[in-house]
Amino acid sequence: MNKGLVLVVDDEAPIRDILSFYLKRAGYQVMLAENGRRALEEMAKSSPDLIISDLRMPEMPGDEFCQTIKGDPATRDIYFVLVSAMDGSASRIGGLNLGADDMIAKPFHAQEVMAKVASAFRIIGMQKEIKRQNLTLTRFQERMTAELSLAAKLQSGLLPEAPGEVACLRYHHRYLPAEGIGGDIYSVLPLANGGAAIMIADVSGHGVTAALISAMVKTSFGNQIHLSDSPRAWAEGMNRDLARSTLEEQFATAFLACVDPGNHRIRYVVAGHEPAFRIPAASPGKPEALGGRGFMLGLDESLPFEELSAPFEPGDRLILYTDGLVEVEREDRKYLGNDGLMGYCAELPRDGEEAVAQILEQARAFHSPNPFVDDVTLVLLDRVGC
Repeated sequence: MNKGLVLVVDDEAPIRDILSFYLKRAGYQVMLAENGRRALEEMAKSSPDLIISDLRMPEMPGDEFCQTIKGDPATRDIYFVLVSAMDGSASRIGGLNLGADDMIAKPFHAQEVMAKVASAFRIIGMQKEIKRQNLTLTRFQERMTAELSLAAKLQSGLLPEAPGEVACLRYHHRYLPAEGIGGDIYSVLPLANGGAAIMIADVSGHGVTAALISAMVKTSFGNQIHLSDSPRAWAEGMNRDLARSTLEEQFATAFLACVDPGNHRIRYVVAGHEPAFRIPAASPGKPEALGGRGFMLGLDESLPFEELSAPFEPGDRLILYTDGLVEVEREDRKYLGNDGLMGYCAELPRDGEEAVAQILEQARAFHSPNPFVDDVTLVLLDRVGC
């Protein structure tokens, strides 16, 4: 059984012969060289697993040979044992400082050398296994990175293109997942009566699981608006879907709203979500919170929900967001919070894209130097026309 390849380097032929005899008898393959330069020539033919080299040799001594091997990325991982006639700790430390993995003092006993070789090959075996596992892990990480990148692109495709316009609404948004892929989702869809349905949701957790549930939330929302024009009925249906399809510890907060054509009001449900802000066209400096108390979606399929309403005139603006925007703890332990964000909404440019950018810039400045740590979604909707 071939246990591995050992290169023996020594200018004394009897020592080479003795070591070769014992190594071959123990099942190792052996290469021989009388000095470091000749050893390098042999290594061009075949790479050894272990090198046993004398320290004092002509042409290229063992210390220079060791430094050459350990200084080359292609050979530095080869286990290197220096053999020296100098005994004592100073000699051993000096050899190890050259990069050698171990030392053997001359004169040596064959049993000592074979014990060192056996120990070295146990270490070599562990190193190879670690490299194999690292390679496997690296390949797994590369696959996961590629799959997460693809998943992030697919999730991004679930979001409406922005800026966009549906029925009597023009909207802009920003989506900033905490881990490349996250659990926030929003949707603006036309209704059969010419109105518009609005949804923003925040799924518990992060990563792939949260992203998968967010896709379920959007699908359920799309199904529910074909069955009714009532946000309460949408919440009840979405809650049943999530309760039946997810684990007990998984849930989603949501704000659901309906804008009817010709009706200057908005009907909405708050399902454990942050309040939306309505900015009246008549008094843009006085935003109003569309609050409400309601259960989160997915906790229990029989939960009730309350439908509320508020004015929503042409020219009015609606701000929707997830809690990742306002719940970043600063170094002084302060939070922006809903009230702080509403203050930012009192002084926004009329252009929707500029307004979204300004809110995010102000929120980042408030949190600085701390970054967002949760998924962040911000949606601005302007009522136009109907």
